Amino acid sequence: MTSAATPKGARRRSRLIEAAGELLLEGGFDAVRHRAVAERAQLPLASTTYYFESLDDLMAEAAASVCEHDEAAITERAKALPRRRRGTNATATALAEVFVGADTTIKQLSARYEMIALSARYPQLREVVTRRWRSLSTCHMDVLSKSGRIADPAHVAQLIGIEDGAIVGALGQTAIRPVDAVHDALLDVVDVLAPRE
Repeated sequence: MTSAATPKGARRRSRLIEAAGELLLEGGFDAVRHRAVAERAQLPLASTTYYFESLDDLMAEAAASVCEHDEAAITERAKALPRRRRGTNATATALAEVFVGADTTIKQLSARYEMIALSARYPQLREVVTRRWRSLSTCHMDVLSKSGRIADPAHVAQLIGIEDGAIVGALGQTAIRPVDAVHDALLDVVDVLAPRE
């Protein structure tokens, strides 16, 4: 990536990343193209190749930006969660509400899982997905600790896998909200994977 050495260059680069992130959320990774990004950012087409080594580099930056917004929302919901001992249903509800969020859109969730699937093909996305997973794992530990639960890292990884599977399954249906799908999937496993202290 070409360094944006001036404040103007940094602003332009930031506008391109923001535009690419918006396109990613609206139409998935296929929507992130040089011309579309430049038009959305209202910058010359050449700026996309000046500030980024490749389209893959631009997509990775867009994905990282989308992830940062998603992680910030998750972190805020985790911080707002009051500390109290929770039973099975309340813990499943807390996890679902923090990690899916009632206000998270289907487009945001779709982008989350498209990025994970594409990371097998694009090395730059692997780093983004790995950082995101670490952040989610830390937030899970926090939510479980606040709920009076034992938070073992290996079991947290299993909880995340179950949540991811429930969300992906719900994305293909219109009858169930992803937050409800996660809650229901966790009900049978939360006491095993995160027992009460």
